[in-house]
Amino acid sequence: MIAGIDVGVKRSYIAIIEDDKVVYTGIFDDCKEDFRFAGIDAPLSFPAEGYFRECERKLHRMGIRLLPPRFIEKIALRGMEIARELESRGVRVYEVYPFATRVILGIAPKANKKKEMKEIIKDLRRFIDVRDVNDHNIIDAIISALTVKLYIEGRGEIIEGKDGSILIPKPL
Repeated sequence: MIAGIDVGVKRSYIAIIEDDKVVYTGIFDDCKEDFRFAGIDAPLSFPAEGYFRECERKLHRMGIRLLPPRFIEKIALRGMEIARELESRGVRVYEVYPFATRVILGIAPKANKKKEMKEIIKDLRRFIDVRDVNDHNIIDAIISALTVKLYIEGRGEIIEGKDGSILIPKPL
């Protein structure tokens, strides 16, 4: 099973997928499910210099916008804490960015994730069996898990940098 985690300052959300189906969604701290891989939607490192990490500058060149890690420092620190916790349990952890996955795979890339969730879910169903979800955090968690699933299947790549890396899907 593969988990996707949408990190928040006060609450983090988790979705777990198995094969091509979402099998669990909820609050990360309440989850008792076992999984071997996790995609975390939060920066898991800070830039060596400047605002952006090298991997983020590479995403910018691909036309994918994002916030600098220091602008979302509390989320990044919580993501790093979650990553350490999961790694101590033997889980293989990857940093992911659901918006990048949406852009690369054409999952309603122009839709507002808070206002146009139905459009995102409709496109997401091309890749995974998902019921209606009415929380954008859970949608990001599902997309995070999907990104890791695609990578494990050989349909993803890691954008490396000297100060961090981000897992993204390969274009269709």
